Amino acid sequence: MAAVLVLATTGLLLAGGSDAGALSIPSFSLTPASATGATPRTAFRYDALPGQTINDSVVLANSTSQLEDFQIWASDGYNTTVGGAFALRPFGYPMTGVGTWIDTHLGSAVYGLAGGTSVTINFSLTVPANATPGLHAGGIEALNVTPVAQPAHGPAHFVIHRGIGAAVFIQVAGPVRAAAAVSGISVNSSVPAIGFGSRTADVSFQLENTGNTLLTGKAVATVTDLFGTTVKTFAPVGVAAFVPGGRFTVQEPTWTNLPFIGPETVHVTFTSTGMKEATAQSTFWIFPWLLVLLILLFLGLVIWRLIVWRRKRAGTTKQPDDGSGPDGGSTTSEGPDGEGVEPEPSVATTS
Repeated sequence: MAAVLVLATTGLLLAGGSDAGALSIPSFSLTPASATGATPRTAFRYDALPGQTINDSVVLANSTSQLEDFQIWASDGYNTTVGGAFALRPFGYPMTGVGTWIDTHLGSAVYGLAGGTSVTINFSLTVPANATPGLHAGGIEALNVTPVAQPAHGPAHFVIHRGIGAAVFIQVAGPVRAAAAVSGISVNSSVPAIGFGSRTADVSFQLENTGNTLLTGKAVATVTDLFGTTVKTFAPVGVAAFVPGGRFTVQEPTWTNLPFIGPETVHVTFTSTGMKEATAQSTFWIFPWLLVLLILLFLGLVIWRLIVWRRKRAGTTKQPDDGSGPDGGSTTSEGPDGEGVEPEPSVATTS
């Protein structure tokens, strides 16, 4: 049985970098119509008013020598939950944003394109009258759905359908607010019970675009000890095409050679042009529990021995307290009835 892998089933990742624009692969490409002109574009970028309609074109080119079939649709844009790459929703996904604003006039039909040719696809983009101010992101996607010949015999295999897209960014007129938040700092540490050996930690945190404009910046995570000394600085993480409402997790490379013991504090700072830096921090403990237990047992034994020694020393130095002594102090004698009788004082006589 053949297994079919369709690249666009979970969303199409667009090219990295601040543009996060169109993609091109060896067999076909999808680019803004003016990409090869005097002012090439890597993505569609518009400033628009609510209710405004914009007309533009995208070029689909088939670089192979044979007829290829494509499915083309408009899509919402988002940031992937891990890593934050800008991506487009797959075909059939319920669109609620820019994917509903764009009309390619092709519907859901499959478009056939001869090898070595290209076609200009005209589309219209209508901004809803009630569109909120700020940045709205989406794109136009093309998926190569050309059937792939199956071998008559053999084990299971995969068929790959490749998809590409051109990003569309619309800045709707109105107040602009650039803001972000850092949250969810998590540390998963691995420390030997005795303390000696390999000590590692995996640090992750979440970034969220809480404003209404596209952000491009960097996140930096550092770790300080109890005395405020920096014990670890992770490499800056670049963030591109961070869309409003986007939220994703940054997973730092595994941290090795942790400090031996003690509280450590992770600090995360995200900076982007035009906004106040977003910061957060979280403290975790490096705790070799078996070593600490042995130390506590040893201290307990020392304290117990000290208490015993002091008690013995106090017992050997205690003085008797019986009211008599060798200095001729008063004594009592026992009477007939068993009661003590004070001796009569002697009377001196003279002759």
